[in-house]
Amino acid sequence: MAVCMVCNGLASVEKSCPECGSLMVDAGIIQDYYDNYSAYLEQDIYEDGYRSYSELCCVHLFACPRCHYDVSLKFKRIEEERLLDLKLPIYS
Repeated sequence: MAVCMVCNGLASVEKSCPECGSLMVDAGIIQDYYDNYSAYLEQDIYEDGYRSYSELCCVHLFACPRCHYDVSLKFKRIEEERLLDLKLPIYS
């Protein structure tokens, strides 16, 4: 099973807002914004490729608390047995 290192707290991301320069915050995975119940359903039913959200990549929404600019960033999911290999890229 592949896991997202950002979702599981194994990696953190700092992203500056391209509009105002403030530090953006991770507002969670993109599927949580599909509808009222999407945050409570299984992730695999939302692996539809929207904004590259798939079994290979997890897409997070990053939002600027100052100017409200937002952007989606995709992160490679890592196979559980390869988590000890620190040389794997997680951001694409």
